Amino acid sequence: MNKSNLLPEPYPLRQALNDEVHSRPTEALWPQERVSHIALLVQGNVTPDLVAQLQVLVDYCGSKPVLNDELAAPQVSLSLCGGESALRLRVERHNEFITLTFFERADHAIVFDRPVTRRLPPSWMASLPGIMLVAIELFVQKTDSPREPRSVAGYFDGNTLIGGMIANGAGQVFSDLRIADRGATRILICNLKMGSRQLGRVVQRTIEMETYRMMALLSFPVARATLPKLSSYEDRLVKLATEMAATSKSEDLAEVTNEDVELDRKLLSHLTDLAAKVEQLSAENRVRFTAAEAYTDLVKKRITELKEIPMVGMQTFGEFMDRRLGPAMKTCTWTARRQDELAARISRVTQLLRTRVEIERESQNQRLLTSMDKRAKVQLRLQETVEGLSIVAISYYGASLIGYLAKGAKELGVAVSPDLAIAVAIPTIAVFAYFSMQAMKKRMGLKA
Repeated sequence: MNKSNLLPEPYPLRQALNDEVHSRPTEALWPQERVSHIALLVQGNVTPDLVAQLQVLVDYCGSKPVLNDELAAPQVSLSLCGGESALRLRVERHNEFITLTFFERADHAIVFDRPVTRRLPPSWMASLPGIMLVAIELFVQKTDSPREPRSVAGYFDGNTLIGGMIANGAGQVFSDLRIADRGATRILICNLKMGSRQLGRVVQRTIEMETYRMMALLSFPVARATLPKLSSYEDRLVKLATEMAATSKSEDLAEVTNEDVELDRKLLSHLTDLAAKVEQLSAENRVRFTAAEAYTDLVKKRITELKEIPMVGMQTFGEFMDRRLGPAMKTCTWTARRQDELAARISRVTQLLRTRVEIERESQNQRLLTSMDKRAKVQLRLQETVEGLSIVAISYYGASLIGYLAKGAKELGVAVSPDLAIAVAIPTIAVFAYFSMQAMKKRMGLKA
């Protein structure tokens, strides 16, 4: 091989990224098919249990052995039986659910006469991991001309039908989207002139439309349970905001007392507790509401891909979803928005109350500093008075001592007048005491 023609080193995930768009190939269907589809809600890692059940099915049908690693892949396609009674299985894993879709040739079959599940091991379906949310029995019937709704009404127990022409007139779809006696929703697709791959795409889109519809509706009970809680929390917020406004003394901060500050702290504690509850509720519901929005978009996309053409006297799937699914999803969207708005309102009220508490504290601190300043001035005056008295006392006692010394010296014959000595000592001692005190205050930092 000419090495000069070798390509550069590929990105490590190049093959996986390229294969991603081919990860869900469309099943090629026969002109007439029975299709059985279930969707199971799962939590945690259920792969080992699912692989074990798939191995049981493979052994029961006597098909070619399959490795566990192959059965653990995100998408698995199995050919369980061949020939005229061909039975195939397609397994897909999603984030919160798994789907199993069985396909069986039905060349000479009556519509909805026998379920595909009759060919499975007894109790095998009940042993699958997860909880069933969706079950569909779909029949593909080859017809030469379009069928009238009244001619297929008997397949749906006379219920109101939904559907119409699809694939730009190449087929028809009928359903009542109700759960029939075998616990599955029935869908009839009339194949007028669709090829095997086009028919496979139509069946896949129809099944996904119903599966995603049910997944989207999982959020509706959550929204209905959340609305009373939101109303209760909103009432509490109004009560706290009213109490906050009633206790406000922003016009005269000088009147704010410790009791006012303590009351505001209690209000702030109640608001914080309310905010925590709303955030907890929002955290619990956010994933469900976000998923509902995504699933609703997928439902709309699958309906668009069906390329419906209305038939007289019958709603299309698009019209039905707009009128029935739309209001439920709007309730979920409104509930999610109401949660966010309530959290924002609580945050604003909390911020206002926190600001008020800070202003009240600053006002109290200012008054405290003013009071301390007044006390300091009084103490300074008292200190100066004490200093003056101290100088007088020191001068008195010092002059008295000098007077005694002068009297003693006079008795010893020294020509000294005690009264004169005392008169000279008093101002001298007073001046000395004054300057000594000033020097001591300066050393102690009490005077600049």
